[in-house]
Amino acid sequence: MTAAIVIATLLFLLGVIAWGLKQKYPHNEDRVVTAIDALLPQTQCAQCGYPGCRPYAQALARSEAATNLCPPGGSALFTALNDLLHPDTAVKPPSQTASLMAVIEETACIGCALCLPPCPVDAIVGAAGQMHTVIEAQCTGCELCVPACPVDCISLVEVPSQIIEIPSSDDLALGCIACGQCDDSCPLDLPAQSLVSAVQNKDQLLVNNLGVNRCIECGLCDKACPSSIPLAEIFAAEKRQQLRRVEDATTKALLKARYATHTDRLGKAASEQSDRRADRLKGSRPWQ
Repeated sequence: MTAAIVIATLLFLLGVIAWGLKQKYPHNEDRVVTAIDALLPQTQCAQCGYPGCRPYAQALARSEAATNLCPPGGSALFTALNDLLHPDTAVKPPSQTASLMAVIEETACIGCALCLPPCPVDAIVGAAGQMHTVIEAQCTGCELCVPACPVDCISLVEVPSQIIEIPSSDDLALGCIACGQCDDSCPLDLPAQSLVSAVQNKDQLLVNNLGVNRCIECGLCDKACPSSIPLAEIFAAEKRQQLRRVEDATTKALLKARYATHTDRLGKAASEQSDRRADRLKGSRPWQ
């Protein structure tokens, strides 16, 4: 009896230790899935053939899906996924697709509300018998609402893209003689020469540490540069890109939360409908 208690206690302790290690050091695939999911646009549009961004990330982590299946992510996502999953493979990114947004022709809308459930992020507002409209800032252009409309009053329009261009690495390196005159000219004592190098190498951490956001874009470094490199323009573009990255991260988090709320609400509605049906059937069969 004593031996059995000792063995049971040891097995319990081993189970607790194993659970603790799993929590502290999750499986590699889980970390990969999380990293991939962070790159995906969180539109939950299912255009990749999977029911959402997380399932697509899981398929990518298991090498069961290609990296070019996400139209909203475009070539930027394709490149980022291949850098993460296949860093040693030279791949050609697909052509960039235009960003789309749903628009409801309000005079033709009959208020049937059939477009509300398909929208994965609840970007359509309306009630039964009332005119519906699309929240432009939340629409991901997934197209799932289009086939749901019985009167074809929903169409997709292109959203003008806002591309922030920074001179290429070759342009940045061209003509720089590392004279340091740009550093001496900066009124805030920013290391302009090191900043250009960090931008060229796409080292975001170093760019932030060197203080690119402190740049006031006065242009004095441009005047001091004997190679006429547009330093102020480069720093301004980098600051806009940093702001865009923050905005994109915020948008992704919001879309993910809205998708979770949407899925939870539909699940509860389906459960309630099933319960009501069961109650009706039970009421119609008093002998049960």
